[in-house]
Order: sequence, then C-alpha cells, then structure tokens
Amino acid sequence: PSGVLLEGPPGTGKTLLANTMYDYALHQGVIESNSRFVSVNCSEYANNPELLTSNLFGHVKGAYTSAEEDQDGLISLANGGVLFLDEVHRLPPEGQEMIFYFMDHGTYNRLGETAKTHHADVRLVCATTEDPESSLLQTFVRRIPIMIKMPSFGQRSAREQLQLLRQLLGIEANRTEKDIKLSEDVVKALLGSVTFGNVGQLKSNIQLVCAQAFLNSMQDENEMEIEFDSLPQNIKDGIPRLANNRTELSKLSRLLEPMMVVHPNDASKIQSESDS
Repeated sequence: PSGVLLEGPPGTGKTLLANTMYDYALHQGVIESNSRFVSVNCSEYANNPELLTSNLFGHVKGAYTSAEEDQDGLISLANGGVLFLDEVHRLPPEGQEMIFYFMDHGTYNRLGETAKTHHADVRLVCATTEDPESSLLQTFVRRIPIMIKMPSFGQRSAREQLQLLRQLLGIEANRTEKDIKLSEDVVKALLGSVTFGNVGQLKSNIQLVCAQAFLNSMQDENEMEIEFDSLPQNIKDGIPRLANNRTELSKLSRLLEPMMVVHPNDASKIQSESDS
C-alpha cells in the first residue's frame, strides 16, 4: 500500500483534495472503476484501539461478546481504492503501529485471528492539522513517501483566492439555477471575512449570503444579486480587515471588475481551466 500525508489547518481543503486524488486516479485508470473511497475519522478511535482494529480490519465470530459472525473491515471495503484517514494524529500509538505494519506488508489479521492471512492493495491518504514531527510516531511518518502541506487561505495568492470564491459561488449558482451578481465591495468583504476557518469559512459565508440573496430575488427567475447593504456586519468588516494589507488589496483590485457575474455551471468550467 502507498501513502500520502496532507498537513494543514482546519478548512484548508484536505478532504476535498483527498476526494480529488481519488477522482483523478479513477479518471486516469490507476484504480478500477468499481474501487471505493472510504473515509475514517480517527478521533473516534483515540481511546479505543480495539474498536479501531475491528472497524478497520474486521473481526471473527466470538472475537468479543457481541461479535456473532465474521465481519470484514473498512480496509477490505477499500481494497483496490483509497482509504482516507482524517485527523490521523488522533490515532493512539497502537493504532499507528497497526497502520504502518499494514503499509509495510500489505497483510493484516481480523480481530480474533492469530495469522495475518488477509491481503489488500489500498492507497492511504492521511490528514492532520498538527505538526507530524511532534504528533505522529516517526516510524509511521517515515513510511509515508509523499507529504503535502496545505496553505491557509491567507497564504494563497489573490488570484487563487478569487478563483476559489468564483468556484464556490458557481456551486450556489448551480443549486439555485440563477446567475449571481455581486459588486467589487461584496467580493472584497467576502474575501476579507475569512479570519480563522480558511476555505471552509468562506464556503459557509457564501452559502449564508446566497441564501439571503435568493430570498430577496424570489420574483426574478434568472438572477439574484448579493447586495453589500444586506451583508451581515461580520462580513462587511472584511473590507477594513482586507485594507490592512495594502499590497494584497492592490493585487486583488487589479483582478476585479466593478460587477462580477457568476453563471450556473461556472464551477465546473473553472475546475476544468485549473486542471489544464
């Protein structure tokens, strides 16, 4: 089994990237079309390595009191595909050891078995919000050949921030089947409103203002406008926050037009352009 470790603050798009890697592998024929993307939140197993063993590797009948029949685990389900271990730093050392043994040998035993007789070919994608050097066993980290550090929203270029904004607006345009209009000030307010939650916070703010704009445009079947005066105060405050960094504000202003219009299906077009 091969492995990738994604490192970055919450909301930087680690789960999105993991899903995109899976989609790309499918598209390129690296994995079979019936292969699965299986996601596990490791925080559920922080204090229960036995439950981790059972859910990941499966168990045999009688392995514990309520184990009334043999059961395959998530690794068997992900065989040939991708297993996404989110918040991998929450795994106890015993759990990390189980995972890196599987990475080394490609074999495992179900809970209650003694011989490692099962084989699986799984591509592991792990994600952490912590420093891997201090939060994970070094024996685990050394077995992961690819490490990707995800930048926070503020570390991205003005062009990237604007592209993310347009893509998220495109999703809402598809959902409502309406064009979305917003002024330069609304764009600046939305981008400046991201203070702690990165792309995840931007997505939530966009969903909020688009929901309000949709209600305000019920009479218009084709278009809705996000008006600056209708923005919540915490989003309006994004403009003075953005103005504190004059260099970035200047770069952004050069990319903006007085009015932005995002059409349904723009999200897929932007994704295609960024892939090329």
